[in-house]
Amino acid sequence: MKINQLPKALGHRKDCSYLVPAMERTGHYIYQYRIVIMKLKLFVLFACIAIGQSKATVFAQKFTLHERKVSLKVVFDKIEKSSNYVFFYDRKEVEEIGRINVNAIGMPLDQLLSILAKDNGFTYKIVKNNIAIKKSDKPRPQETIPISGIVRDSTGIIQGVSIQVKNKATIATSTDVNGRFILMVPADAVLTISMIGYKRQEIQINKQTAFDIFLEKDDAQLDEVVVIGFGTQKKQSLVSSVATVKGEELKGSNRSLSNSLAGKLPGLIAVQRSGEPGYDNSEFWIRGTSSFSGGTSPLILVDGIPRTMNDIEPDEIETFTLLKDAAATAVYGAEGANGVVLITSKRGIAQKTTIAYRGEYTTLRPTRIPKFASSADYLSIYNEGLMNEGKSAMFSDELIAKYRSGEDPDLYPNSQWWDLLMKENTNNTRHTLSFRGGGDRMKFFVSGAYFGESGLYKVSNDYNNNAGIKRYNLRSNIDLDVTKTTSLRVDLSGQYLQGNYPYNSATNIFERFSRIPPYLFPAKYSDGTLAGHPAQDANKVNPYNQLMEYGYRKEWRSFIQSRIDLNQKLDFLTEGLKVRGTISYDSEGFFNMSRYKAPKTFYATGRDDTGKLIFKQISNETTIGEPQETSSGLKKIYMEAAINYDRLFGNKHQVNGMLLTYQKEQQSNSDALAVRKQAYIGRGVYTFDNRYAIEANFGITGSEKFAEGYRYGFFPAVGIAYNISNEPFFGNELKKVINNLKVRASVGKTGNDDTGGARFLYRPTFSDAADNGYSWGIGSTGTLNKINGIVEGRFASPSLSWEIEIKRNYGIDLGFFNNSITLQVDYFDNRRSNILMQRRTISGVAGFRQAPFQNFGVVTNKGIEGGMNINHTFGEFKIGALGNFTFARNKIIEMDEIPQLHPWMNTTGTRINALNGMWISDGLYRENDFNVTLGTDGKKQYTLKDGIPTATTMPSPLPGDLKFKDLNGDGIVNEFDRSQDVANPIVPEIIYGFGLNLQYKGIYASVFFQGANNVSTNLNNQGNAFLPFQWGLTESNVRQEILESRWTEQNPSDNVFFPRVRVENLGNTNTATTWWVRDASFLRLKNVEIGYTLPKSLIERLKFRNTRLYIMGQNLYVWDKVKMYDPELGNSAAGTKYPLPRTWTFGLEITL
Repeated sequence: MKINQLPKALGHRKDCSYLVPAMERTGHYIYQYRIVIMKLKLFVLFACIAIGQSKATVFAQKFTLHERKVSLKVVFDKIEKSSNYVFFYDRKEVEEIGRINVNAIGMPLDQLLSILAKDNGFTYKIVKNNIAIKKSDKPRPQETIPISGIVRDSTGIIQGVSIQVKNKATIATSTDVNGRFILMVPADAVLTISMIGYKRQEIQINKQTAFDIFLEKDDAQLDEVVVIGFGTQKKQSLVSSVATVKGEELKGSNRSLSNSLAGKLPGLIAVQRSGEPGYDNSEFWIRGTSSFSGGTSPLILVDGIPRTMNDIEPDEIETFTLLKDAAATAVYGAEGANGVVLITSKRGIAQKTTIAYRGEYTTLRPTRIPKFASSADYLSIYNEGLMNEGKSAMFSDELIAKYRSGEDPDLYPNSQWWDLLMKENTNNTRHTLSFRGGGDRMKFFVSGAYFGESGLYKVSNDYNNNAGIKRYNLRSNIDLDVTKTTSLRVDLSGQYLQGNYPYNSATNIFERFSRIPPYLFPAKYSDGTLAGHPAQDANKVNPYNQLMEYGYRKEWRSFIQSRIDLNQKLDFLTEGLKVRGTISYDSEGFFNMSRYKAPKTFYATGRDDTGKLIFKQISNETTIGEPQETSSGLKKIYMEAAINYDRLFGNKHQVNGMLLTYQKEQQSNSDALAVRKQAYIGRGVYTFDNRYAIEANFGITGSEKFAEGYRYGFFPAVGIAYNISNEPFFGNELKKVINNLKVRASVGKTGNDDTGGARFLYRPTFSDAADNGYSWGIGSTGTLNKINGIVEGRFASPSLSWEIEIKRNYGIDLGFFNNSITLQVDYFDNRRSNILMQRRTISGVAGFRQAPFQNFGVVTNKGIEGGMNINHTFGEFKIGALGNFTFARNKIIEMDEIPQLHPWMNTTGTRINALNGMWISDGLYRENDFNVTLGTDGKKQYTLKDGIPTATTMPSPLPGDLKFKDLNGDGIVNEFDRSQDVANPIVPEIIYGFGLNLQYKGIYASVFFQGANNVSTNLNNQGNAFLPFQWGLTESNVRQEILESRWTEQNPSDNVFFPRVRVENLGNTNTATTWWVRDASFLRLKNVEIGYTLPKSLIERLKFRNTRLYIMGQNLYVWDKVKMYDPELGNSAAGTKYPLPRTWTFGLEITL
């Protein structure tokens, strides 16, 4: 049977595609044999061609066709009807080509088909009178057509609407003053129509040329809300200074959430002072510090409840928000002066349940560790110090050579403690699993997480002495719509942390690493005998024994937190009215257990004739003791009731109000009385036409820390905002460039009742002890017979109250090019008064055993902060950049200070946390500062020239010793020459961060830098572990920096790290002087991440919604001037702290 004689039921008589589905239906493994099926298709197609070869070929025939917007099938049918040609094609492929236009006059068939094939993306083959049509593999040339249209909304035409071809940024225009547009676009393009305040639309062209487009208002944009104190507020009406970051931007390899904050938010100053697992939390402040006495930490609220934040899993967090000015913080009354942190956890969404998993494996190694001299170099420098003081060397060259050769490490050890007792790297792991979803009535978010990290210490064979933690998190947030007007939120969360540590603290261990010289003894002798020092001095403990053999500590921390929130709408009374009640109960528990032991130690005095070590026993063994346990507990109760009103009048007048009260109680098992606080809060906001906004609020706080009559304080604030870009005169052409321009200003009073831990300073204290009583006769032992007596301790201060801070803030918000660039800048001026301090100017003859407390101090804190974000899309390529900075400088205006003899001695006028009380370095004494003569022994004798000052710590200096400025010019450097403001403070005045992220299809890459400026550190503040020979030959070490750069007679330069080495008279060296102060500013490569999201076509086979692989590095490199240790460790014993980690993380995220 010929093809054209086949039954019509089988399909088009010349369309052989009906055969292909028939064959496909005969198999059960279509996916596996797709290639085979394709080959069969081709076979059938050309078999059809072969069958129809019986007809004659008529090449000379010409065709005339005039068709518009028809399918190829219509063209093929017309050719067949006017000729003997037969077409063979796959119907589906021909339909995919779409409609075409044909204009041919007397055109040969081959020429006609060639034009059609070129314009419409197919190939053909003529065999006699049979023509095979196949879709071309080459991309079809895009047809461009002119389109035009008008865009309008419910009020009329809209000017300035962006019209763009999707993923083609270069094919774009915008509507004119009449709301119209004209654009040349590909015939199959998708138009994207967008404008601020309207919902984005996408329209498929389908060769349509005229459009009438209606845009709907986007309430989500106009009503975008931000989290503020005790609620949320529309961004359009926000008058206060608020900064927010999403939870996913705080993910990192750290346990502590606080370690992810530095450089991420304008206004936040954060520094990490330790890398020890479980104790690696960062310190942070909002806009610096404004008090030299009371607490300076911000108030932290998690879902509106006062809680700690460091052990919250980042995957649980929706937003992290800073409240900075008075308009934002006055509602917190006596707790708002230091700023407020609001952490909002994730909640359920009305959608199909999403299951999300994240797994990470991280390797850690120190960013920087101190380096020390070898035993041979140590002894050589000791000899040098002796000779610098005119004495003879103690250690012979032969002895030093034995230490240098390492031929007998038992008797001539070179113990580099960091290398011997610390691992090069360690690891941590993280796993999180969450379920999120819900329906119309109930929504939920449930998550669980595990984090585990081991420390860098090497581990004892008998027990685990390494530092390490295991943390478990659980959270359940459920939202229920009980009725159409009643909603209920029930939250439950828990955290459990188990820590393991050596018996001794990290500071103690690292101080020994830095103090014990390498020549003193080996970690342990080659036969396994534990080494000790004959002196049995606690300061000469073998660091190996201290870490490995002294026992261990364990600790457990648990947190159970609950919250119930009930909301009731009262629209039946008046639209926009609702009430809310909240109750929270938290329980916290802490348990510590330690077990101490001490090893039997020996000291090798030599070797016998057989070469065996000769030992002297130093100490006896103390077997591991019974557990020593301590515990503490804390419970917190919080209750809150509020009434809210939010209503829009006449489409222009937005009114919002709130009245709220709360009470909270905190009871620990060590306090007889619970700590209680009560507050009353109010807020009113009025916005006109999304252009002008004014807010007034207040907080009334009652604190038990003060006497009656002083317990309640009133803290008001007011703020205004002007959205200039919403004014009618702000033309649409200008709005294309600056789509948002808003200015803000606020002023208000906030308070701080954190008195440094003392609760009842307004009450006097008394003590009962024999030493405070009376002597009554002679007792049986022949001594005075003392009778107990009552004496006054702390003097009562009944008029004490909270610190008061007046905050002023001026800000501007800018958005450019449809918010592809956003900028926010704020200037702040804060004045803190009533700072609590003990009086210093009261005479001792008044009879006070302790000076009374009083609200006396005044501090100003001023600065500027800003943040910028840039985001742009080029087709499938997305680029983003961000940056922010904070500068905050305080000044002590007033404190109760005894007037000093010289102005540089006054603390008033200096900065909080500034390095003070120091002699100003004037370099080193040089030989030309002296009259030089030769002694009878031929050695130089040095006598200071007239006018060259000497310090009281070293009356007879030598060349190379530290030299100081004589500020008062009396020829002697003494206590009257110590300055109180000699360098930048130990907390940075400037914090900044900037980064870049790129995305192309499924590939993502980002880099982030974080830095600090205007910050100092004192190298000689290392817990007695910096200066060589400070504690003699056997209790001091020599750092590598001293070995490499010090003053010597061969190198008599001021440009050295260390002055003339001394071993006995360290007077000038071991004093508070700016010589040891270093600029601790730094720039850190904080984070680098590269990720890849697997294609949908691949993961959908596994029923996954999303799968992402990534590698992330943190703390990868730091540029600084300190060099000796990581500059972020700070000023206090920084060189003897657990080092900060450099990490590489390998992660997997899966969403189902």
